Amino acid sequence: MAAGRRVSRFATMGICVVAALLPRAASAEELWSVQRMNSPAVPVVRDDDWSRTSVDRFVLAKLRDHELQPQLEADRYTLIRRVSLGLTGLPPTPEEVRVFVSDSEPEAYERLVDRLLKTPRFGERWGRHWLDVVRFGESKGALTVDQDRVRGDAWKFRDAVILALNDDVPFDRFVRMHLDESDTPDKFQPLRQFIHLGTQLQDNADPNDKQFHRLNDMVSTTGSAFLGISFGCARCHDHPVDPMSTEEYYQFTATFFDQVKEAPKASSKKIPLRITEPRVLRNGSWQSPGEAVSPGFLRVLSRRRNDYWLGQAESRLSALGQWLTDTEHGAGELLARVIVNRIWHHHFGQGLVKSPNDFGRQGIRPTHPELLDFLAKRLVEGGWRLKPVHKLILTSAVYRQRGTSETAPLAADANNTLLWHWQPKRLEAEAIRDQLLFVAGELRLEMFGPSVPIGDFRKRVRDEPKSWRRSIYLQVRRSAKHPTLRLFDPPDTERSVGARSTGATAEGALFALNAPFVWDLAKRLAKRVEAEFGSEPELQVVHLYRRLLSRPPTDEETRIGLGLLKNEEDQALAKYCQLLLGLNEFLYVN
Repeated sequence: MAAGRRVSRFATMGICVVAALLPRAASAEELWSVQRMNSPAVPVVRDDDWSRTSVDRFVLAKLRDHELQPQLEADRYTLIRRVSLGLTGLPPTPEEVRVFVSDSEPEAYERLVDRLLKTPRFGERWGRHWLDVVRFGESKGALTVDQDRVRGDAWKFRDAVILALNDDVPFDRFVRMHLDESDTPDKFQPLRQFIHLGTQLQDNADPNDKQFHRLNDMVSTTGSAFLGISFGCARCHDHPVDPMSTEEYYQFTATFFDQVKEAPKASSKKIPLRITEPRVLRNGSWQSPGEAVSPGFLRVLSRRRNDYWLGQAESRLSALGQWLTDTEHGAGELLARVIVNRIWHHHFGQGLVKSPNDFGRQGIRPTHPELLDFLAKRLVEGGWRLKPVHKLILTSAVYRQRGTSETAPLAADANNTLLWHWQPKRLEAEAIRDQLLFVAGELRLEMFGPSVPIGDFRKRVRDEPKSWRRSIYLQVRRSAKHPTLRLFDPPDTERSVGARSTGATAEGALFALNAPFVWDLAKRLAKRVEAEFGSEPELQVVHLYRRLLSRPPTDEETRIGLGLLKNEEDQALAKYCQLLLGLNEFLYVN
């Protein structure tokens, strides 16, 4: 595995060499993301009978500039399914749909959002998003199962994330608790595992290789996860496109240095020279150590000297946490921009900045910069609490739009960057699996505790009842992927992932037709439907649509369903259930 890691590192270095051929690095004045946040005025839009919140007026003003019109509100069946999947990763029950659709009060939708924000399922859904960002894994990472040993307490980090998000812990404090905050409550102490969640080289690897592999992981993840900046590109030379020097990169490694010191082990082999103090490495190689460096932060995001944070903090990591969250003199404003963009990204399928892990020069500039700053300001001024930001976005008219098959606006905005309609998005792997189990009545909803082992991948592994908890509680072993999740673009657990691929694949399309897992659930679902509705095909069809798709069937869908169920074919109801479980509508948020 050490060789594999070296290949990966050299590949990264190769990318940096190519990047060095790009235009000169951006100065602080040229890079939008490091500028001070504005306090944008909410646009006043004439003849506006569409907007519901201030968010809408920013969107509508830009639509008017491009002579585009937004869509009307989606129907209530669509809305409850959309917001339920968005906040909890699970569809609403037929009874929840009935109550919402029949509620004629003007505040019905706002009450629905409030209820979903309070459910413990919220932390499980949004905790999974955060685990992507911090490259969560429960094993060291290796090419073989035998070498890829599981860290027995890594699940505690996952549980602490879920607890913090459900409690709506202020995000600035949440970040500091990932590093070192002296008054962190016991239940959140495991968040400090953040710096050790990454991959490690094998025990027999060169100690210097091991040390700098881990340091690079910590520095790179800190940059990507919290600030949307690719710190790792400055390991070998000054960052080719963004305002970050090699010296500053190694000042960050100095912040983490005490966390990776390893005493040399007794060996018959000659141990090479254990860099014992933070140094700049020429060309990124520990074999060419340069001058020593002290801990420090990114100058372009600092309006005070490093001692301003380091001189008052109890530890280097505590100082880093203070700098990251300092909106007046440190990186706090960029931190706020990055996290509100992540929230927008997961609700709409694309962020206001479409490169959520790259706010640098090679990233994509925001489509609505004033709205991004408005949301970031609201977050900070609201005490860094995330749930009010969710609610502001979810109660907006832009979120509540219906989809459309209109083609004329495509000429002006084919990618929907201006948000003129709702664009369907496929669920991620975990939400697909969880929804399958949930609608079949088989999902175990107990929370927390050690991860569910996913088996020995040297043998054929099946997704069986003993593992039917929510997917966030499945063990994340880097040497192998879960047999169901691997079909739907699971994240790369070796690096920070800001945006997953969620496209259609041949494997995913064949999953519903061929997977024993889906057929097993279809049979279990059919038994439940028969137990509740007997042999009444029309009742069965209506119930299945309400249960699986959160809406009643159309006349045509009812006719097709009745035709299939009245067939004398063996297990007709189970086969019909399997058919519905494979519909695109079941896998997409519309």
